[in-house]
Amino acid sequence: MNYPYHNIKSAVITILIWIGVITALFLVAPPMSEVTTNEQEEFLPVGVESVQALEILRDKYPMDDGIPAIAVFHSDDGFDEPELGAIREFTEFLSSDDLPGVIFNQISTVDGLILIDPFQSPDGSTFAVPFKVIGSPSDPSFSNSIDEAVAQAHSIGGRVQINANLTGPAIILRDAVKIFQSIDIRITLVTILVVIVIMFLIYRSPGLVFIPLLILVSALMVARFVAAVVVDLTGLPLNDQVTSIMSVLLFGVGTNYVLFIVSRYREEITRSGDRFQAMESAMKKVGPSIIGSSMTTVVAMFLLIFSMLGSFKTMGPMLAITVSIMLIVALTVLPAAIVLMSRMAFWPNRISANQKDVVTIPIWQKIGNFVVNRPRTVFLVTTAVLLIAITPSIRMIPSFNFIDGFPDDVESKAGYELLKKGFAPGDLSPTTVFVHTPDNDVIGQSEFIELLAQKIENSPGVNHVKGMTRPYGSYIGDQPDAASLKMFNSPDGTTSRLDVSLEGDPYSEKALTVIDGLRSTIKSTIKSQSMTGVEVLVGGDTAVQFDTKTVIDEDTKLLAPLILFAILGVLIVIQRSLVAPLYLLFSVIISYAATFGISIFIFQDLLNHTGVAYSNGIWIFVFLVALGADYNIFVIARIKEETERLGFNEGIAVAVGKTGGVVTSAGIILASTFAVLTTLPLRDVFQLGMAVMLGVLIDTFVVRTLLVPSMAAILKSYSWWPSLGPGKSSATLH
Repeated sequence: MNYPYHNIKSAVITILIWIGVITALFLVAPPMSEVTTNEQEEFLPVGVESVQALEILRDKYPMDDGIPAIAVFHSDDGFDEPELGAIREFTEFLSSDDLPGVIFNQISTVDGLILIDPFQSPDGSTFAVPFKVIGSPSDPSFSNSIDEAVAQAHSIGGRVQINANLTGPAIILRDAVKIFQSIDIRITLVTILVVIVIMFLIYRSPGLVFIPLLILVSALMVARFVAAVVVDLTGLPLNDQVTSIMSVLLFGVGTNYVLFIVSRYREEITRSGDRFQAMESAMKKVGPSIIGSSMTTVVAMFLLIFSMLGSFKTMGPMLAITVSIMLIVALTVLPAAIVLMSRMAFWPNRISANQKDVVTIPIWQKIGNFVVNRPRTVFLVTTAVLLIAITPSIRMIPSFNFIDGFPDDVESKAGYELLKKGFAPGDLSPTTVFVHTPDNDVIGQSEFIELLAQKIENSPGVNHVKGMTRPYGSYIGDQPDAASLKMFNSPDGTTSRLDVSLEGDPYSEKALTVIDGLRSTIKSTIKSQSMTGVEVLVGGDTAVQFDTKTVIDEDTKLLAPLILFAILGVLIVIQRSLVAPLYLLFSVIISYAATFGISIFIFQDLLNHTGVAYSNGIWIFVFLVALGADYNIFVIARIKEETERLGFNEGIAVAVGKTGGVVTSAGIILASTFAVLTTLPLRDVFQLGMAVMLGVLIDTFVVRTLLVPSMAAILKSYSWWPSLGPGKSSATLH
């Protein structure tokens, strides 16, 4: 078999083909800006009730007249006339032609009051002025309109010395888009810088830093081009957060593959003066392990396509594509580029044939000897420590509030905090109940709607209910006024809305349980009244979070065992046995569980986070199970090679010694790339980056160094039972 780097000609052709692939994809792939979206509904659970309610909202209460926003003015001692005059000045600004893209309607009620009056807090300390912003959150004009409104509110508030901020869906979306759009380039640049620094510390050779880095950058370009084509063809949503994690994952696994290839190539070239023969020998030994480790990640990520949650369904395939492309590059382009550099690759260091072994590091050899001399003690102590580390996870406080993850100085979060000073938390994010009738006479169902409102209001966890028969929270009679009808009923007369204020924080886990009770109450009310053809849907942020939590729980029950069995299958194929894959899988599971427990302790007890993003649990699982299997594959492959040559005790010690340096370096680089996520101003992304970084370090320094070798030393030849293939292993790693 001729490898695509067995001589200068084949290596050059390989590089030229790669350049041709990049050029072709550049010409045919749509720009990422055209296929990315930051619309939240694209990433919500598929087909659940809250999403159906969102569709009713979009269809029956058209959003083409704007997305809601709120200007918040707060004064601890209430408002005097100059301050009220300043607020009126702001409402006039919203209504003027000076602020295109904003709609502000002061709707008169039957008694002559205007809509702003009911939005003063009961204690008189806070005014909430609602308005709407026209356009798409990703359009610059949308952001510009909000920027002008924010500047005006701050200016007016500063002049009369009252607090003024903006919040609401439009402002939250604007802030999210700004943060996500800044993530991608920042992540990529910081990741590249981290890789450069660490690679220089490892190799101290410019050639082995910049040439592989250039190839990794080109691989990221191809991954994005392919992702753009896939999104364009399939309609899968893609946002800036997904593309950022694609960068982190590609640079992480890519630099790992560089280390594994270069390390084994350096070992082989000291035995042979022929660089092409050395690379072929290195790739024969390290290639199968790279394929196996890649497949664990690709399989785990691709299985997320079966998720009901849109964010999982989207990110999984995109990351699978990223790792697949990096695998192709690692098997072809990287080796070709390294051999073309010849011995200049290691400059200013000198590598020569018959050079003394430069790859065994004494400290790792000593650790290997320690493990094989006391394998049962090492196994029991390591396992006990990891089990203890799991315990903080039982105290996890789940967080379902997206805005909680913003920095405190972000406009929408500052405005939300102001609102909380004057209004009940449930009023800030009401649950919406839509009553949809098949005809155009929802007013004719006012008696049923009022009965439904009463049943809901009497349910546990509900503060009050507003609707066309109770616009201010109390029943006003059978003849709603025109303003109430316009405010709560759809223009086509088919749908009426009830705004339900929950007791306490609408984003708390307790509030989520109220949604389940409301849906049961609604179903029983419909049944008792024998209402046919009437559809009632519960929506709003709390309902979305309840449905998201439910779907995550269901996805976890499906995907966790599916991913574990798939990875076990990959390990069995690679190892051609059953026992070693089983204890490797055990090591991955206990490592993940310990990481999760330690992460909970760090987030809640050390960093004082108000909670842990609920969706991060499954993401941490997927990343750590997939990536954790990588190093185990490399280590167990080398253990198999060395034990066949030297016997079990000496072979395991030598394997730990020879893999110690490269796997440790690889683990530090992979952990460092995910650590880049902790620099971002989003709590949820910070938590994900921190947990994966911690998990990779545990895999590197505990699982790979102590746990796996100790289990191999205890089981000895039983590790390879039953032998499902050739006796000698070809999947080895320096």
